[in-house]
Amino acid sequence: MINSSPHVLRWPIAVPFAILVVAFLFPAPAKCVTWSTLFTAQDVRDHLSTEQGRREALEFCRKMGISKVYIETFRGGYQADEATLKAARDFFRKAGLEVSGCVTTVNVGKPSSGGAHWVCFTNLPTQERLEAIFRFTAASFDEIMIDDFFCTDCRCSECAAAKGSMSWDQYHEKLMLQVSRDRIMGPAHSVNPRVKVIIKFPQWYDRFQERGYVPDKEAAIFDRIWVGTELRDPASDQWGNKQQYEGYFIYRWLSEVGGAKTGGGWFDPFGTTPTLYLDQPLTTILAGAREVFLFHYGALTSPEYTAQAEALAARREQYDKLATYVSGWGGIPAYKPVSSDPGDEAYILDEIGMLGIPEAPTSHFPDGAHAAIFTTQALGDTEFVPKLVHMLQAGGTAFISQPLAHRLNGDPRLPADVSLNLDKDQLVKTVEMGGGKLVIFSDALPHLTHVDGQNRVEQLTPELRDALQELRAEVADFTVTLMNAPPRVAVFPLGKQVAVVNYTELPVTCRLSGVVRAQQLTQLDALDGAELDTDGATLHLPPHAGLVVEPAN
Repeated sequence: MINSSPHVLRWPIAVPFAILVVAFLFPAPAKCVTWSTLFTAQDVRDHLSTEQGRREALEFCRKMGISKVYIETFRGGYQADEATLKAARDFFRKAGLEVSGCVTTVNVGKPSSGGAHWVCFTNLPTQERLEAIFRFTAASFDEIMIDDFFCTDCRCSECAAAKGSMSWDQYHEKLMLQVSRDRIMGPAHSVNPRVKVIIKFPQWYDRFQERGYVPDKEAAIFDRIWVGTELRDPASDQWGNKQQYEGYFIYRWLSEVGGAKTGGGWFDPFGTTPTLYLDQPLTTILAGAREVFLFHYGALTSPEYTAQAEALAARREQYDKLATYVSGWGGIPAYKPVSSDPGDEAYILDEIGMLGIPEAPTSHFPDGAHAAIFTTQALGDTEFVPKLVHMLQAGGTAFISQPLAHRLNGDPRLPADVSLNLDKDQLVKTVEMGGGKLVIFSDALPHLTHVDGQNRVEQLTPELRDALQELRAEVADFTVTLMNAPPRVAVFPLGKQVAVVNYTELPVTCRLSGVVRAQQLTQLDALDGAELDTDGATLHLPPHAGLVVEPAN
């Protein structure tokens, strides 16, 4: 067991709590959750073409608490039979479930030069086939989800001729927006004026600009947006050793981009064990998703993934209860402009969140914030440095990653001529500047959250432990944190409440620190054996367990 020493919960009286806890609030708290699933086009063919198959599918939905289903018309070059689609649609509607459609734009036409998953949307026959699919789908459904892969990285001769003097990113953005308007939204609404079309963004938010995704502009075109909150085994080289915090970061970030248009979170069982699978609904609900979308029926009822479905069915009521506490998301603003290049820091913001440093993701510079987190992505804003200077002159604190500090070093627009580079073996450096301060942290700290293919993590040396404590102490002036917890234990400020999740494989004992109202806490909700100690301050968290607490009055 990993223990933490007691730490006094600090409450700076001079500054109001509402100002210190930098929160980006959204008007629609998730007080209840809708559970939904998808029948892929192949599921329609294999499972919904008979009355018996439809009854078995309905039984699965009842077991899982699913009240909405999406029936897909097209995927992987296969278009489902119209009569079967309508029979399934009417069957589920009669059973009292909501029913929508779905399209996955894989193998629609000419393959992309970049890989098998995407197509060349420059190609006119491909565009025409895409339009025909959405006309077909809109005739049967009043809502249509677009799954991943509505993007392109094609650089074929057709694309090269069409792009002219534009960069590839510029051309792919222009192309995908044009195809969205002219080949999807326009035709679908001409067939069915009531239809609402949802674009689902995949979880690889730091790579959107490389494949034509433009979330802010696409959110303006489509009726709603959906978020891929898929989480894999963090030890998996195949899936990129991603952090569980990613599902939270991308959902909050896209919620800020899409506003009221933001709907649910979507995840699948691939690359998970039953335990890791449950990290997905937990994180998706903490992020505020109003609909939790389980991909997909055929996979979840297969021998390979039945255990994941069974695990979720056994715990779903816990997650329903958790949703009642989720609103008022807080933390320190973490700036990720739309279409920003991560440089060598792809998904570093997920790693920072796994240090017990809660983030409030934003695509806009956090004007007026007392503190903010900036990484290389911030340079996607061409006015970043003047905005940073203004923040410092207002007395703000900027948490700066080492690679960003290196790129800012020597910039004459900064108000002080001091080195921003870390010295040899230095892990945290504080620089007073322009009335505020920069807290520069080594990339060795976020990388403490990395899990390699042999399920190994970086061990905390005394130097790393002290540096992490120093960074968290700076953070504690602005939000709640965990001073002595190991990496990969995450904190989620939710208005007056705080959720803490242990994403490690070991039990953790820890205490909240930073800006909170009182040293004594009240336990509101516990998942998978987590509990608040009788001392009212110590949190006991088994592996992959969560706890919601509130400062006592």
